[in-house]
Amino acid sequence: MTDRTRTRAPETGPDLDGRPVEVLQAVWAQALGVETIEPDAGFFDLGATSEMMLGVVRTLRRRWPHLRIVNIFAHPTVEQLAAFLGDE
Repeated sequence: MTDRTRTRAPETGPDLDGRPVEVLQAVWAQALGVETIEPDAGFFDLGATSEMMLGVVRTLRRRWPHLRIVNIFAHPTVEQLAAFLGDE
């Protein structure tokens, strides 16, 4: 019998170090396939889908483990979500 240890591929994506606004802009831009995101732009107003939101939350939880999907709806812009998340 062999021991089959599952290993996960390393997470790739934007750098999660830095100011919350910059991190959120980078993660949202990657998810949406755009170059830049204005801080006052709404995630869904930019054309995001629920599937995109799940990927964004999964990525952001590496830095902010307490982030919940409902937080994206309650704080739909980069500025609002950054203020909610702070520098935890």
